[in-house]
Amino acid sequence: MTEGGAATERRQVTLDCDTPVIAPPGDVPRGGGGGAPRGAVSRRIALLAALALVALAPGWRDSPPAPVPLRVTVSAHGVATGVAMGDGRVLTVAHVLDGARSVRVDGRPARVVRVDRRLDLAELAVPGVAAQPLRTADAGDDAVLHVFRAGRAVALATRVRRRVTASIGGHSRPALELAAVVEPGDSGAPVVDARGRVLGIVFARGSRGAWAVAVSSG
Repeated sequence: MTEGGAATERRQVTLDCDTPVIAPPGDVPRGGGGGAPRGAVSRRIALLAALALVALAPGWRDSPPAPVPLRVTVSAHGVATGVAMGDGRVLTVAHVLDGARSVRVDGRPARVVRVDRRLDLAELAVPGVAAQPLRTADAGDDAVLHVFRAGRAVALATRVRRRVTASIGGHSRPALELAAVVEPGDSGAPVVDARGRVLGIVFARGSRGAWAVAVSSG
């Protein structure tokens, strides 16, 4: 472990991740109407502060734009998050597709191209989704989690606590433990570094934070 950094040893751990962060349709906050509930103002201030920290991070303003989260809706039973990979392709988590009869990304019809159950990742073809090719990285402790809050895309500053090989349901995958609180619908959210490179994709929440699959070392 480097001084002040996250643990990098690849030790095997078994994660209890039976609670995926997928929101049933209708449970995702859309915002608007009736004024802000108690505590909402404080949360928004905290989000703005996190965005300010991201904007002031060394090298951030000179880097290519970070990936923008996309809303993935599966049939009538699940809402998750995805990220554009370029060439009309979108990356999301595989478990949200279980039992899917139809998939839409930001309202556009999507087709499942590839599913990797070991990594819990899936690739979707979504005509009309334009983006630069996805850039990945396997190092970096300071990170930003791109999610939806109140129906809007926001960036949450977080930190990679440790990197491990996680055993889940008989499959092993390279995983990142994040110091971040995730909500229903955050499965598939991209975790990026200060240069806009994707470190991981959120797949579950844990007792101390969240878990993401490390995309560049899978």
